[in-house]
Amino acid sequence: MRFGALLALVLLIPALAEGASRQWKRGTPLPLARGEVAAAVAEGRIYVIGGFTAGGANSTSVQAFNPPANTWSQEADLPLPVDHTMAAGYRGRVYVAGGYGPGRSRLTTLFAFVGDGWTRLAPMPEQRAAGGAAVVNGKLYVVGGTTASTIGGPSTLAKTMLVYDIAADRWSTRRGPTPREHLGVTALGGKVYAVGGRTAGFDTNMARVEAFNPRTGRWARLPQVPGRRGGTGAAGTGRSIVSVGGEAPQGTIRTVYRYDVKRRRWSRLPNLPTARHGLGVAAVGGKVYVIGGGTSPGLSVSQANESLAVR
Repeated sequence: MRFGALLALVLLIPALAEGASRQWKRGTPLPLARGEVAAAVAEGRIYVIGGFTAGGANSTSVQAFNPPANTWSQEADLPLPVDHTMAAGYRGRVYVAGGYGPGRSRLTTLFAFVGDGWTRLAPMPEQRAAGGAAVVNGKLYVVGGTTASTIGGPSTLAKTMLVYDIAADRWSTRRGPTPREHLGVTALGGKVYAVGGRTAGFDTNMARVEAFNPRTGRWARLPQVPGRRGGTGAAGTGRSIVSVGGEAPQGTIRTVYRYDVKRRRWSRLPNLPTARHGLGVAAVGGKVYVIGGGTSPGLSVSQANESLAVR
């Protein structure tokens, strides 16, 4: 073999290997098909929480996925059924804040999964649903979503961010990002990120991306995600924020983008095999897992469990 051909082959092999690693893989399906779920990671397991079932009822179900074993376990049910709830993990515990409860009521509840069951913690200072949650430096940030000035009152977009000091069991409020609901929220490198979202129906999707720095107490605008998306999810891993799925007037969104926080730019990743919205998105071991969610706009459910290695 000539040197030139050999060199081309040597250069091609790593590219092929990387391409092969950038393929979505299917895991064991979510045991109970649901949409509008929340997902959180604790001790390397991905907890999928609440959501709508196929019949349209909201659920108390909590199931945990073990990525290395590719297996699911049934965990203790939440004390009440929820959909559009917000969840994040911290030091082996899962925190679940608000959401819509029975009768579409917006909740102020906060629960933590401790041992084998759920413990009720200090309630949020206001109702909140259809937002997102992340933990940075021992504080749980509840970002975006809908609220109301009175119990049962008309829905409005939340302007404040709710901050829960985990050690003190105490809430405070800070200025939130641009008001919106059905957004992706995640944490990376000591900052909280708010990705996409919408202001009303899925014809009001946004491409806006903002990051909150707890040290300065300020939100900063970042380059927009290349595709407008609401009903979306996000996860942080390595130096990347990964934005996945959503719903739009044209249908359910399958595009996936990665934001490099060092280079401050977006790039395209392989499309999600099963396009979904209202999905659980979480990162474990350099992989992003996308679980559950609706396969068509509006009320729909799935058992899909798909993962992508992100470098």
